[in-house]
Amino acid sequence: MNILVINDNSAHVNWGAQASPPALYGIIKNRFSNCTISSFTHEWLTRSFHRRMKPLLGGRLLREKKRWRPIRSFINNFSTIEPFYPEVADDFDCFADEWLAGFGGPQGNEFLAYAAKADLVVYNGENSIYRNTPEGCHGIFLLWLTKTRLGKPSCIVNHTAQQNGVLPIMDGMIQLVFPKLDLVAVREPCSLDNLQKLGINNAKMFPDVVFSFRPLEFSRVKIEKWRQQYNLLDQSYFCFSASGLPVSKPRGLWDGEVTELVRNLKALGLQAVLLAKDPWCLFLEEVAKRTDSIFFGPDHQFHDLWPLFEGASFLVTGHYHYAIFGAMVGCPFVPMTVTNHKMRGLCRLLQWKHSQPFDATYLGKCGNQIVAEASSLMKNRIELNAHLINVTAKLREDAIQLGESIAGMLKKEVVNDKPICCD
Repeated sequence: MNILVINDNSAHVNWGAQASPPALYGIIKNRFSNCTISSFTHEWLTRSFHRRMKPLLGGRLLREKKRWRPIRSFINNFSTIEPFYPEVADDFDCFADEWLAGFGGPQGNEFLAYAAKADLVVYNGENSIYRNTPEGCHGIFLLWLTKTRLGKPSCIVNHTAQQNGVLPIMDGMIQLVFPKLDLVAVREPCSLDNLQKLGINNAKMFPDVVFSFRPLEFSRVKIEKWRQQYNLLDQSYFCFSASGLPVSKPRGLWDGEVTELVRNLKALGLQAVLLAKDPWCLFLEEVAKRTDSIFFGPDHQFHDLWPLFEGASFLVTGHYHYAIFGAMVGCPFVPMTVTNHKMRGLCRLLQWKHSQPFDATYLGKCGNQIVAEASSLMKNRIELNAHLINVTAKLREDAIQLGESIAGMLKKEVVNDKPICCD
């Protein structure tokens, strides 16, 4: 059994992204024990090669180099730049013809060679089906190509979809491709609602693949030594992270609203552990210095978050996967806004008491509300812990069922009048 996965984003400098592909592969291998998984990375998917079209240039890919900049205007007068991927749904057939004729550019032949050997194709849609992202538009085209032109069982899984009518280019691609797929699996209810508004009626919801992990199966030796080093075994603490959105951070003599919020949260009588993995969140190290807090930095691994959150009184976060990690070990959380509606969808999925995230970009308005919410979580931690443990145990079972739905794709396919083996 050969399975091709599109969009392996485990190379991202983000704990959630680093956890998702291993979780997805685990679900697949739990169902297909002898399968071979090949993948194309997120970086591969985002590449945008172009070709210069003009008889003089042979219509081939022209790799521009820095030393050509002085003559670029001259070259532009005698050629036009054309992409290798369609920019709108109407052009999918045209570009598919070119790819199959060998004119798909540097990536075309490579992708077709892997797709030809695949028994099924799985697109990990995480963080790509919104804002007309290049990886999303490219991935949707590749799924359409494998399904309609190569006849491969094809699906998109583990994704958030948010089409809001602003520059609606991806909308048409979704409406063209998703109804043809063997499986369309979103990871939270807001995305299911969004696709239904676009007329996509074959979508199903499976919890984020990270829910499939068992936290106790990962080593805790490193993180326990770290907690002991910072005296966190004997004192109460909370965890705080920023967001994928810009926030008010320290700038010279200006402390910023994040620093003020951390101080106010610490006034509840707890130490603060400030988490940062993404480059744009590393300012939290400076916040930690200004607030006499502890910095938990990028040298840690995603599985270190479970024991850290397990011991925390609460978590304040604008990171979707951090809230998932926390919920899995019963850590109550205060949600802040992220780049799309996935945090709100997660709160609905967890049946959480505060389903509307606080605005991470306007902490000056909602900071006091966040502190009040955190105080409430502390008072009710025992019952909230039990609620999260019970809900995430069920979500783990549901996430693993994604493997069964992927296997169900093959029941529709027949090769030489015999079903493809699913094991």
